[in-house]
Amino acid sequence: MSHLKIFDEKNKLISSTKDFTEIKNLLAEIAINIEKWDSSMLKADSSKEEIFNTFANQIEDIKIKHNFKSVDLMDIKKDFAKSENFQATREKFLKEHTHSDDEVRYFISGSGLFTIHKTNKVFSILCEAGDFINVPADTQHWFDMGSEPEFKCLRFFSDESGWVPNYMDDSISHKFENYDEFVNIVKK
Repeated sequence: MSHLKIFDEKNKLISSTKDFTEIKNLLAEIAINIEKWDSSMLKADSSKEEIFNTFANQIEDIKIKHNFKSVDLMDIKKDFAKSENFQATREKFLKEHTHSDDEVRYFISGSGLFTIHKTNKVFSILCEAGDFINVPADTQHWFDMGSEPEFKCLRFFSDESGWVPNYMDDSISHKFENYDEFVNIVKK
């Protein structure tokens, strides 16, 4: 289940909710779009072809609406955590950054933690299967896939060069819960 926590910049919890309508409304206030797509017809092991066929209409609508040129499938399996480049890959997304392009994801299975730093607040959003999120260009944020990642998501691109991170010199990301801490606290 999707979950949103809002903190002040000193890491004091302001609010927390699992109510998707409330999540959507709170994120809309800071220009973050989150939607639920019905993914019940897919399985975690659905092929790329099945996924693209199932969401053909939504993909085409999103591409037209945002002028995206391409879509790909990111398929991260648990064994990725044992790979040589896992830690470096994870670390590169953990530091607060922006992109010159929107960062758009649709989670088919698994989960990831997007954290947005805006309006002197920090919004941590646990995105899970069925969640479609659009983080606008130039929005300060970071992403954590966790220490044992396992997820599938569609990624939308208008220009791959827009995905180069522009790191913040005064990143506050290290002060906040990472994916594992967020999920462990939520489960309690």
